[in-house]
Amino acid sequence: MLENDIKLDVKDIKLLYYLSIDARISDTQLAKKITLSKNAVKYRVERLKKLGIIKQFSATINLGTLDLDTFTLLLKFNEDIYKNQKIINFFKNHEFADWVAILSGDWDIFAEFVCKDLSHLFNIIDSIIKEFGSILNTYQLLFSRDTLRVEHLISEFYKKINLPSIPVKPRSIEITKIDKTDKKILNLLAQNSSLSFHEIAYKLNLTLDIVRYRIKNLIKQQIIVKFFPEISLPKLGYTEYLYILKLKNIPFETMVKLKQEITLNNNIEYAFFDKSSSCLAFVCAFKFPEQIDSLSRGLRAQFSSIIESQTYLIIKEQVLFNLFPKGLID
Repeated sequence: MLENDIKLDVKDIKLLYYLSIDARISDTQLAKKITLSKNAVKYRVERLKKLGIIKQFSATINLGTLDLDTFTLLLKFNEDIYKNQKIINFFKNHEFADWVAILSGDWDIFAEFVCKDLSHLFNIIDSIIKEFGSILNTYQLLFSRDTLRVEHLISEFYKKINLPSIPVKPRSIEITKIDKTDKKILNLLAQNSSLSFHEIAYKLNLTLDIVRYRIKNLIKQQIIVKFFPEISLPKLGYTEYLYILKLKNIPFETMVKLKQEITLNNNIEYAFFDKSSSCLAFVCAFKFPEQIDSLSRGLRAQFSSIIESQTYLIIKEQVLFNLFPKGLID
């Protein structure tokens, strides 16, 4: 079946919408919201998984409250990364990588990492340089701490049936200490947030009460922000792009206006601003190529005084998505 041949009805759209608000919602509650039977809900979820529209169930982790940062590397290699699988596998299996995508254009790989401090950040970069040597052509570093938007189902997809915007969950800024057991729970939920309390207890050799208590506490502390399905927008007929705005001479008021423009855009999934390089980067998705061009022209028309350059690249493939990587456990 071709990706554009996948047809979803209104109930499928509502199902993805309500799961994107809380992926651990019960089948009974979902059935009431969508006016389906409980069995019909289960069938539709399984169908969406088989079609590859739901790739996995995950959890958004508030890394800032754990005193952790994220940074992004754009990397260009002197070899075809598809012919040299060592390159892709290195990033796919990196113990501190939380998101890795293959790009088409001036850069080959977009890789986001979680780091404990600046020393750790530079150790990660040094290890990449050491691993690849002359194979690595160049890289660009972006700090991704100033997050403007995180949403895995673009609002354009569900706005056509007049559903309200998915609410933005609050994030605590208070630093919180957690132990190794909490970290193991977060790692499991980041990989599969549909796991039952019983399954988590079995995998970690814990009691059911301990698992329930700890997850409830992680939510209360706003360490777990939300549970959601990771949705394949290409399966829904969208092309995903990584867009980078290089800015200059930025008055505060203009920057606030630009951030608001990005945050409210119905086609943007993820966006962050790196103050050190004056770059605003975001991931967006469109069904037609002219839409990305229209976005570019619109941004240039509104913010020409602060835009130095505009670049966008096609995201060809996502090879890793785990918002609490295994390296954080120890």
